[in-house]
Amino acid sequence: MLLRLMLALTLSLGAASAALAGPIYRVAVDTAALAGQGGYVDFLFLGLGSAAPTRAMLSGFAGDFGAASVFEGEAAGSLAGGVTLGNGTGWNEFAQAASFGGLFEFFVSFDAGTVGDGTNLGIALLDQDFNYLGANADIVTFALQPGQADAISVNSGFATVQAVPEPGTALQVLTGLLLMGLVLRHGRR
Repeated sequence: MLLRLMLALTLSLGAASAALAGPIYRVAVDTAALAGQGGYVDFLFLGLGSAAPTRAMLSGFAGDFGAASVFEGEAAGSLAGGVTLGNGTGWNEFAQAASFGGLFEFFVSFDAGTVGDGTNLGIALLDQDFNYLGANADIVTFALQPGQADAISVNSGFATVQAVPEPGTALQVLTGLLLMGLVLRHGRR
């Protein structure tokens, strides 16, 4: 009976944590076509109408980033420690200087509200004057709508986006399998 209770608890906690935690995305941006040019990798986070408070967390930055950063609205942090963007009213933007020509990578995750209108995160390559560079629009867009899966648009000429499994998920699966094996073994006696 104790083993069954532990199994049920493990499965319940796993489902609850999966429901609370949003996915983590690995974004890779190939700027080989822009070799020799400088500018910014830009992140713009805007809430629609009555969007619930939502945060975008950016981390794990890799690539030929420069020292200059631009923060506007609900944006704070650093390349080393991560950047957080809020979706409050107004312009919420983080732009990091970059020397293009190579690969840029970073992780994106969201702490999204569950009611109200949605929120969009647009990622773009910009020149020194903050005009689009290489593409005439964002290279990646995350559209977040409460109660729905994240909608992701990608300009495949520049970027790829992959969901990253969370380390806790593998541990939960292994624990559940172990407990199920113990229940089956105990039931055979």
